[in-house]
Amino acid sequence: MTRKFIALLVTALLNGAYFNNLDLIPTTDSDIYIYGKVYTEDDEVYEGQIRWGKEEAFWFDHFNSSKPENENLEYLSKKERNQLDGERNEIRSLFNWDINWNNGWNNDHTHQFSCEFGNIKSMEIGRKGRVSLELKNGEILRLKGGSNDIGATVQVSDQELGHIKLDWDRIERVEFMHPKSSYQSHYGTPLYGTVETESGETFTGYVQWDHDERLANDELNGKNRDGELDLEFGNISKIESSRRGARVTMYSGREFELWGTNDVDDDNRGIIVNIPGMGRVDIPWDEFDQVTFSDAKSGVISYDDFDGFSELSGSVVTEGGSKHSGRIVYDLDEAYQFEMLNGSNSDIEYFIPFQYIKEIIPSGRDQTMVVLKSGQKIELEDSVDVSEDHDGILVFGDDRDPDYIEWRDVERIEF
Repeated sequence: MTRKFIALLVTALLNGAYFNNLDLIPTTDSDIYIYGKVYTEDDEVYEGQIRWGKEEAFWFDHFNSSKPENENLEYLSKKERNQLDGERNEIRSLFNWDINWNNGWNNDHTHQFSCEFGNIKSMEIGRKGRVSLELKNGEILRLKGGSNDIGATVQVSDQELGHIKLDWDRIERVEFMHPKSSYQSHYGTPLYGTVETESGETFTGYVQWDHDERLANDELNGKNRDGELDLEFGNISKIESSRRGARVTMYSGREFELWGTNDVDDDNRGIIVNIPGMGRVDIPWDEFDQVTFSDAKSGVISYDDFDGFSELSGSVVTEGGSKHSGRIVYDLDEAYQFEMLNGSNSDIEYFIPFQYIKEIIPSGRDQTMVVLKSGQKIELEDSVDVSEDHDGILVFGDDRDPDYIEWRDVERIEF
């Protein structure tokens, strides 16, 4: 218990210290919002601030889908492929999981895809949930379904026409870009503050409440003895977890005890904090203690700040002492710096772009120590990225064929 508490305390202190020293590039306030052009089937073009569905509004927000194929499997021998599938069979048989390939676990080792909107140049909308995603380096990724980002209503605040809601099946193409000039946000300013958890950790950054509300114009919904209240987040100073729901303090000093909706009870999907230079954390309601809102630090994150589309490269050191250096494909999936390493610590889920990671050190069957370039260390578990469910690593060196390294043989990875 003492060891775990010290680890949590160190993580929290490093987190806060790093963010306080973060030097953001000064830009105009409007540069933080997703901006671009949306082309429809009838050749109409709408340009302006974009909100994806009712959620994503900022360049650091995540676009999620799935990769229908895993082309990296072609680099594995038949023996390695069979062994990889066999290990998964053994794990699932142990827990009596359905391993029928047609009806149960998917054996093609496909993966979810996630990246920040700032890394996307454009996307072509296809049929049946298909999307062709173009990265800033010109590479095309073929994606399909996998989240409510596919099929979403795309809102555009067109500078000439005003607010428009576009049906997904009418959209042909979306181009993302830095706005030509500053503008007034149609949706309000971003929510920013410090979240404290039940275990004593502190996270400061851009806040998403219930995975959804992230702007000052968004509302916190709840009930009290007098009826139903819809409170704009821009007027809220503090929210604290309480026995019945949540205690809300307004900037005016007025306080309300609210309950009865998923904004203020255990149906809340979680509180996300987007931390520049680190990634994001997703804090479940049971771990949430309080959030104190404040003005964002000077400087914002603009479209031009995203350059994490370079390929992963580094060295993999094995338990046997050999070292393999070159281009890296992690978990037979992630190949770019913008892609995410996912894992949990104390029920808090972390999503860390590889561009912020210095070193990865497996520390057990289900745990891995992740060392960030800032010096922060986070021990993660409960995901395929950091556990024995890992599909292994490809390292493309000078030889034509890459080296395949099983996760159980990895001592550390240096980027």
